Amino acid sequence: VRFVYSCVLVYYLCVAVDSLRMALLEECYKVALDLAKKAGAIAQDALHREKQVDEKISTADLVTETDIKVEKMIFSELRQKFPTHKLIGEETVAEEGICKLTDEPTWIIDPIDGTSNFVHTFPFSAISIGFTINKKPVVGVVYNFVLDRMYAAKKGGGATLNGKPIHVSRCTELKDAFVLQEFGNHRPDKILQAKVDTMISLASEPNQVCGLRSTGSAALSMCLVASGSADAYFEYGVHCWDIAAGDIVVREAGGITLYPTGEPLNLMKRAVICGSTEQLLKQLLPHIKHIDLPPDEAD
Repeated sequence: VRFVYSCVLVYYLCVAVDSLRMALLEECYKVALDLAKKAGAIAQDALHREKQVDEKISTADLVTETDIKVEKMIFSELRQKFPTHKLIGEETVAEEGICKLTDEPTWIIDPIDGTSNFVHTFPFSAISIGFTINKKPVVGVVYNFVLDRMYAAKKGGGATLNGKPIHVSRCTELKDAFVLQEFGNHRPDKILQAKVDTMISLASEPNQVCGLRSTGSAALSMCLVASGSADAYFEYGVHCWDIAAGDIVVREAGGITLYPTGEPLNLMKRAVICGSTEQLLKQLLPHIKHIDLPPDEAD
């Protein structure tokens, strides 16, 4: 009798814990959507105004006063709503030099992904808000405020674009694939040559893909894969704030995310590949020249 009672008790405890977890995800999802809209309004208002632009590591790595303003607003509201949660943001890391991802509930923010696009009013910039538990994204919102396209996902809930379900393409052959890639903002000769070699491999017969494109935004590139507008995307040099939200959007849309060697994706290892099908990624991976990069820090 005691054993049966214990089993019943454990069952109801598990149900209660699961209900609490789902309630937290739903709350975080709603908050992320709301913050993305608010942040998008700030960025949209500044889009065509004169901007204060500063360089970080290169002329291809820019920051504006709007990046900083958006991140401060998001951080302030998250601290009020979730005082025990950890926060990682691109501009805060740039200022303080600390980027640690733990198993604790953590918000990972890119206030404007595609800042160079934003500076030039090229319409591929986005607010990227990811939420992780045990270092895995469970909520993601990516908002292209220029085109008013809101990509969103939460674990087990599917992915949406402006509230409508999206799904990756069914592309299985490299020759049919529309592939996104980037030169990135860190371009020493060795790294640049590796990226050029990869592009040549994919653009040349007999491995020629249908198309190679660059958007200038990791988050939006991942969302284009999630929505079926592209079949695969890869990049070396990204940071956790570039890909955290996009990761869950791709996976909930039925896609696959990996490290470019074929290992499971690690947000802190500075590289990502995602695609519509396992068959496509198996054909794509051998063409990508590996680049060793120092990881972001993780506990």
